[in-house]
Amino acid sequence: MDGHYSTELYAALHKGTEGDADFYRAVCVGARRVLELGCGSGRILAALAAEVDELLGVDSCEEALALARKYLPASVELRRAEMESFNVGRGFERVLIPFNGIYCLPDLGAVRRAFVQVERALSDDGLLVFDGYAGDPIHDDDSFEDGFDEEGEIAAIEARGRRWRVFERSEYERRSQRFTVHYRYVADDDGEERRETIRHRYLRLEEACAALESAGLELVVAHGDFDQRVYDAESERMIITARKRARSG
Repeated sequence: MDGHYSTELYAALHKGTEGDADFYRAVCVGARRVLELGCGSGRILAALAAEVDELLGVDSCEEALALARKYLPASVELRRAEMESFNVGRGFERVLIPFNGIYCLPDLGAVRRAFVQVERALSDDGLLVFDGYAGDPIHDDDSFEDGFDEEGEIAAIEARGRRWRVFERSEYERRSQRFTVHYRYVADDDGEERRETIRHRYLRLEEACAALESAGLELVVAHGDFDQRVYDAESERMIITARKRARSG
């Protein structure tokens, strides 16, 4: 599948979670240097661009960065790098990983490596903030069975001047905490089909905290939604704020 086409279809379908842009804007009030990991086509960067002096977005997909460059002001810096191994210097007052970005890493080892890089990038009083769908309620719900769902139509989108019907089929593997989601895009005008697959390994709160701890970070608070309600067994989101662990002595 053409990479640029895939990126534009993905961006047209995935508009984020209600309230996330406002939440991250509030998180960054007063911050001069902000880093976003997994910035994609720049949706959150665009929300911050007028309010943050030094804004850097990192993503592993060049096509996504190319799309971001079309819409973001020149003051926003973009770099291609992997979340596990990026090196952008130090002193960032906020590091953000929005919209399930941390779940794109393949395993806990990769998450720990990413957090090590975050710890190096943060200023001494900086904050890491990331969000994803809540893993604990899913993992503990026996109604979520292993295997594939039936494909179903979920949306209609506009991309590249065309209208597309979007079909989704997902696979769940509880033991490995993985969702694999297959999208099929069908153009209204001529029936052309495009396909893409998204793979997530979700985090449970306990293992997220352990991964933070192993990287020299510590949990500040876990929220269950962007309205900052407490994270619990009924939460649909897991929103983590962490900081550098205080050094003894």
